[in-house]
Amino acid sequence: MAWGVGTWDANGVPNNYGIKPVSVVGRIALAAGQTSGTYSFTVPAGFKVGFAVTVESGAYAAVGRRIVASGSTITISSASTTGVGNYPANACELVIFVEKA
Repeated sequence: MAWGVGTWDANGVPNNYGIKPVSVVGRIALAAGQTSGTYSFTVPAGFKVGFAVTVESGAYAAVGRRIVASGSTITISSASTTGVGNYPANACELVIFVEKA
């Protein structure tokens, strides 16, 4: 008997793959209010960068930055609405990792 948690998409196809192994390749410290920047990383063929955001302590800032990972690059730009990829412009760190594309 197998144990674990199963999840499925709307078509009944299993989509729970467990813990996804990644390799951390760097970290980016973002200042409060920072709304621009481009950061490139060396990525092996067949891989792409991803990121995790860690918000530091301090007063909550309104949405102000958009963070996009594409290929081997992390791009930060200004944002004025909430949505996927938009974050408060608090001081924080991005933990950058590579994963299979």
